[in-house]
Amino acid sequence: MKKCIFVMAALMLVSGTGIKAQNFTKTTLKLQGVEMVETMSDDGMSMTKRPYRWFAGMAEADVQSVAVEMAQLEAYATVSRVIENLVVAKAERGTVAVSGRVQKALKSHWEQMSMSIQKACEPFGDTEVTYNSETGLYEVIAKVGIRGDRYVRLLDGAKDAKPDGLSGDDLQQFIDINETIIDAAKGN
Repeated sequence: MKKCIFVMAALMLVSGTGIKAQNFTKTTLKLQGVEMVETMSDDGMSMTKRPYRWFAGMAEADVQSVAVEMAQLEAYATVSRVIENLVVAKAERGTVAVSGRVQKALKSHWEQMSMSIQKACEPFGDTEVTYNSETGLYEVIAKVGIRGDRYVRLLDGAKDAKPDGLSGDDLQQFIDINETIIDAAKGN
């Protein structure tokens, strides 16, 4: 109860005419997801629905084109953060005892995978641009996406990794953790 009162007090402004609450808006924003999209067939002769894996980024700037570009760059960076979080969750917080060599090999392998996924991504969906007249800034949310079949093909290719310098138990730990990362990246 004391926390609630403190938080409410922190949200109040004292003015010459009395106490006034500031208006706040709650927004929920997904930074990654999967969406079915209508796109051209492989032969380019018809439209078909395909799943895309997408990642979002946000930015603001006083020039609209700069804000859009920054948001797109942030969306590409989201790819790396999502994958890095999977690696940390499965390798460093996992139940498997991981040696320093295994951790380094996993990190190196998934940094390369992250770059491959980023390169396969392209601008995706609508870019949301809002101009805030009070601040004079453009607030932008942009997405990048990769076709689902390409995303899964890249992840499946990650299964074959056998880092140099790992053998025996270390190699088996790498393989086991690598598979859990791949499953998590696929949403399994």
